[in-house]
Amino acid sequence: MTSTQLLTWALLATSLFNTILLLWLGIIVWFNAERRTWGVALAGGGFILGSLFFISHSALLLSESLSFTRSNTLWLAVGMTPVVVLPFVWYVVLLWYAGYWTGSGGELRRRHRPWLWITAAILAIGFVCLALLGIPHIPWVARLTTVIWPLRQVIKAPVIGEIPLVAVGYPLYVLLCVALSLDALRRPGITERMMGDLARRRAQPWLTAASLLLLGVAVLVAAVVVWTITHTAVGGYYIIYGRTLTVIGEFDLVISLLIAGVTAALGQAMTAYELFTGKALPRQGLARQWKRALLLAAGYGVLTGGALVRGLQPVYAVLLTASLMTAFFALLSWRSYVEWDEAMRRLRPFVTSQHLYDSLLTAPSPAEEATEPFAALCSSVLDTTVAYLIPAGPSAALVAGQSYPASRSCPAIGPLLERPLAGLGLIMPVEPGQYAGATWAIPLWGLRGLTGILLVGPRRGNGLYTQEEIEIARSTGERLVDTAASIALSQRLMQLQRERMATTQILDQRTRRVLHDEVLPLIHTAMLSLSAGKSSDVVLAQLSDAHQEVSDLLRELAPTVLPEIARLGLIGALRRMLDVEFAQAFEAVTWRCADGVEDQATGARPLAAETLYYAAREAVRNAAKHAQRPAGGAGLRLTVAAQIADGRLQITITDNGIGLPQQMGGGQGLALHSTLMAVVGGSLALESAPGQRTQVQLTLPLAG
Repeated sequence: MTSTQLLTWALLATSLFNTILLLWLGIIVWFNAERRTWGVALAGGGFILGSLFFISHSALLLSESLSFTRSNTLWLAVGMTPVVVLPFVWYVVLLWYAGYWTGSGGELRRRHRPWLWITAAILAIGFVCLALLGIPHIPWVARLTTVIWPLRQVIKAPVIGEIPLVAVGYPLYVLLCVALSLDALRRPGITERMMGDLARRRAQPWLTAASLLLLGVAVLVAAVVVWTITHTAVGGYYIIYGRTLTVIGEFDLVISLLIAGVTAALGQAMTAYELFTGKALPRQGLARQWKRALLLAAGYGVLTGGALVRGLQPVYAVLLTASLMTAFFALLSWRSYVEWDEAMRRLRPFVTSQHLYDSLLTAPSPAEEATEPFAALCSSVLDTTVAYLIPAGPSAALVAGQSYPASRSCPAIGPLLERPLAGLGLIMPVEPGQYAGATWAIPLWGLRGLTGILLVGPRRGNGLYTQEEIEIARSTGERLVDTAASIALSQRLMQLQRERMATTQILDQRTRRVLHDEVLPLIHTAMLSLSAGKSSDVVLAQLSDAHQEVSDLLRELAPTVLPEIARLGLIGALRRMLDVEFAQAFEAVTWRCADGVEDQATGARPLAAETLYYAAREAVRNAAKHAQRPAGGAGLRLTVAAQIADGRLQITITDNGIGLPQQMGGGQGLALHSTLMAVVGGSLALESAPGQRTQVQLTLPLAG
C-alpha cells in the first residue's frame, strides 16, 4: 500500500469514526434529555451538523475526481454549512449550559450580550461571503454562484496581500467563539439544576479540553489556508496537485484527529456527568453504551475505510458491513447477559428470603436482621465511605437506625425532616458537618409517606453515584426499613397477644377466685346474719364489703369506650377520661384545642380512634404514676394539645414531672401502644427530659 493510500485510509477511518460518534451523541442528547428545550435541540443539532460535515468529508474523499461535478458540489455545500455554523453553535450552547438564559445568569448576560451579537453578525457575514464569493476562489466553486455573477463583480473579495480576508477572518471568528466559550465556562451563572454545580465542576475539564482542541483546529485551518494560498496561487487561481495535495491531506488528518478528540471529550462528559441532558445523575448504562459506540466507530472506520481505499468491490463492502454489524450485535447480546449475571450477583443479598417466620420464632433484633444487607449495599453496590439508614415517621418507633461502618453513630435528621422532601427528587445534597460526614440524602417512601432517610458520604475514588445505583439504594433502603418494621411489628403483636392471653387467664382465674372465695362468702354471711336477726348495721357492712370487692374487680377490667367515643367524639371522650379517671392525679389539666379540631377529629376511623384513646390513656396513666414530684415541690400539671396538620390529628400530652427513668424508656405499655398506633397508620413519639418533663405525641391520619 502506497503512502497516499495509507493517508487516505487514515483520513477515511477518522472521518467515519467522527461521523458515527457525532451522530450517536446528537441522537442520545435529544432522546435522553430530561426536558427537550431549545438548548437541548441546539446541542443535539450541533452534533448532527458535525456528523453531516464528516459525511460530506467522507464522500469527497471517496470521490473519483476533485473536478466540478453535481455530486461534489452537493457534498461541498453540505460540508461548508457546518464549518461556518458550528463555532457559533458551540458558543451559544456553552452560554446556555452556563446559565445565560436563566434568571440567575444576570452577570453572565451583561458580560456576553454584546459579544453574542457580534459573533452572530460575523456568522451572517460569513454566509454572505460563502454565497457570493466562494471559499476560496477555486474556479469550480465559483461556478456555483453564476446566477449572482453581476453582484459578485461588484463585491470583490477583500485581500490582505494575496490572502483573501475571508481566509484570515474565519480562524479569527473561530478563535473569538472559543475564547468566549472558555470565559463562559470559567465564570458561569448559578445553576438551577439539582447537583448542577457538581456536574459543572466535574465536566469543566472535559469542556475546556474540547474548547482548546477547537482552538487548535482554528489555528491549523488558518495555517493550511495561508499555506495553500501562498503555495498554489497561479494567476488568481489555486492549482492543487501532487505534493501540495498530500500536505493538505496531512493537515486534514491532524484536524480530523483533533475533532475526534473533541468528540471523545464531549462524549465522556455527557455520559459521565449527564452533560446537556439536564439529569441529576449519570447512568451506568449510558456510559457502557458510549464505550461500545467508541469501539464500533473505531472498528468500523478502520475496516471499512481500508476496504474502500483498497478498491474492494461494493458487494464485498456490503458483506463486510453486514458481518461487522452481526458480530457487534452478538457481542452486545453476550455482554448484556454478563452484566445481568453481575447485577443479580450484586442484588442477591437484597432479593433473597428474609426468613420472616424464623425471625418471629427466634425473635432476633430487627437491627441485626438489616445489618448484613445494608453492609452489602454500602460496600458492593454504592462503594461508599460512610452511610446511615435512619427510619422516620411511624417506622421510627419500631426500627433502630443503621450505620456503615457499624461503629459510627447515626446523626439526628430532625432538620432534614422539616424540609419539604416530596418534590426534591431522587437525591439531594446535605452538609457533611451536620450529618456525620454524609454528603447526600435519599428520601425513602412508602404508601403512608416518608419511611426513612438514607444518608451516603463520598464514594471511594471520589467518583459520582449513578442513577441506577441510587435507585437500587432507595429501593433497598425502603425494603430494609419495611422488613425491619414488619418484623418488629409482628414480634410486638405476638408479645401483645401472649400478654393479653396471660392477662385474660389471670383475670379469669382471679375473677373466679374473688367471686368464689370472697364475694359469695360475704353475701352468704349477710344472708345468715339476716336469718339470725342480727342488726342491719352488721348486714349492711357485710354487703358493703361485697360491693367493694365487685367494684374493684370491675375497675381492673378493660373498659369499652367505643360507644362513648361515638357519643362524645374522640376529644370529648379524652376530656371525660381525664375528668373521671384522673381527676385527683394532677393539680391542673390544661387543654389547647384549635378551632374546628374537635369536629374534624370525628373523621377518624372507629378502630383508629379507639387505639389512639387507649394510647393517650396509657400516656396519662404513666404521667400520673411516674411523674409525681417529691413532697413540697411544684404540683404536677398536665397539658393536652390537639391540632390538625397535613390531614393528621396530633395529640400532644406533656407533664412537668420528673421524667421517665433512663432504664425504663417508654415502658412495655407505651411500646405496645406504639405498635398498635403503627398498625392503624399512626405513630407514637416519646420525649423525656429527666427532672423536667415528659412529652408523648400521638399522630393519626384522618379518613379521607
